[in-house]
Amino acid sequence: PHLPKNGQQWLAKNVWWIALIGVIVGVMGIFTVLAATLFAGAVLTAAGGVAGAAVVGFAMIVVWAYLAVAVVSLIITVMAISPLKAMKKRGWTLIFITVLLEVIAQVVYFLFDYNFFGLVWGLLTSAVTAYFLFEIRSFFDGQKAKMSVNK
Repeated sequence: PHLPKNGQQWLAKNVWWIALIGVIVGVMGIFTVLAATLFAGAVLTAAGGVAGAAVVGFAMIVVWAYLAVAVVSLIITVMAISPLKAMKKRGWTLIFITVLLEVIAQVVYFLFDYNFFGLVWGLLTSAVTAYFLFEIRSFFDGQKAKMSVNK
């Protein structure tokens, strides 16, 4: 099922500020994960000795991989905001790249923690995002799209 044309048009015109809100929340999330990880690492190392340090070492690898993907996704999303506001195809493409990056990241995270529910939830979230993204794709095709938005 497709969204109504009015809904597609509204989403296409406003996706840039939705992406901006995502960037703001994402930056706050990165700092929260970083602070919590460093705190937990210090506590586990102090309380657990050698075993705690080993657990922290493995956990840090996973967390740094997660943070690296999150930072790359945020950078790509920031690069997409201006083209999205101008209704350029480049903005849509950059957001699509972030969705693909998140799908790949979900599979890699699953290989580290075997959290099947997390994998399913992440893939479901990416699928819903892709659905909405493809619903507005026609509004980002260049001059023809500009005329249909202005009507």
